[in-house]
Amino acid sequence: MTSKLKTDILETVSGSGTIALTNQLSGMTSASVPSGSVLQVLIVEDSTNMTLSSGTYTDTNLTLSITPSSTSNKILAMWGIQGYSEVAGCGWGTQLVRDSTNVFTTSTQYHQYWSSDSNGKRNSSEHKHLDSPNTTSAVTYKVQVSTYQNKTCVFNEDKTQLVLMEIKG
Repeated sequence: MTSKLKTDILETVSGSGTIALTNQLSGMTSASVPSGSVLQVLIVEDSTNMTLSSGTYTDTNLTLSITPSSTSNKILAMWGIQGYSEVAGCGWGTQLVRDSTNVFTTSTQYHQYWSSDSNGKRNSSEHKHLDSPNTTSAVTYKVQVSTYQNKTCVFNEDKTQLVLMEIKG
């Protein structure tokens, strides 16, 4: 839904004057906003079940391309992984890959462990990484997962997301 606010006059808090708004935002570019500003946000969602039984990092469907507007800008990537297993001790590791370069791996490769029973456990993990791609060309980020000791885990039973934000450097 789009909203529109129309006014003839904006008055200062003290009532001592008015604020002219005519064309205040015209000509604004990403170069004129302050450092730390969010310039663009991209989101991909996935709810496709993926069953893994491998300790090898495997691509998920969480993949996005973004084109930074300056080489000094950063990309903030945020993603979540959800997993389910009926195998005792199942867990996973996750990586974020920019093009073909790994830019993030969970600090302990298999950080999400289930309890020692096999009643079926569900777990999730949230991750974020501030990356410096140093380019104005399109870059592709993808999330990968692997399982602990080749145990079987099902990923993405619920919707998962990868969010990319370009942050002004």
